[in-house]
Amino acid sequence: MKAPRPRRAVFAVRGMSCATCARGIEKRLGKVEGVESVSAAIMLNQVYVDYDETKIDAERVTEEIRKAGYANHVVRQGG
Repeated sequence: MKAPRPRRAVFAVRGMSCATCARGIEKRLGKVEGVESVSAAIMLNQVYVDYDETKIDAERVTEEIRKAGYANHVVRQGG
């Protein structure tokens, strides 16, 4: 059985203004089960997350970013 392809979501994040902020978000999300990769783009105020939708959804990722102290919302989801 072939493993499902990861799903990608892009989140707009307010307040992520430095490399330390970006690393904090990447580190926190990297520990969440189902998150396969995370990349934060400071200049765009966006976080890109590839995840296994059988284990986690975009709403839970939004919640984790919020727990890290940043307002955010999904701007794009895809396969």
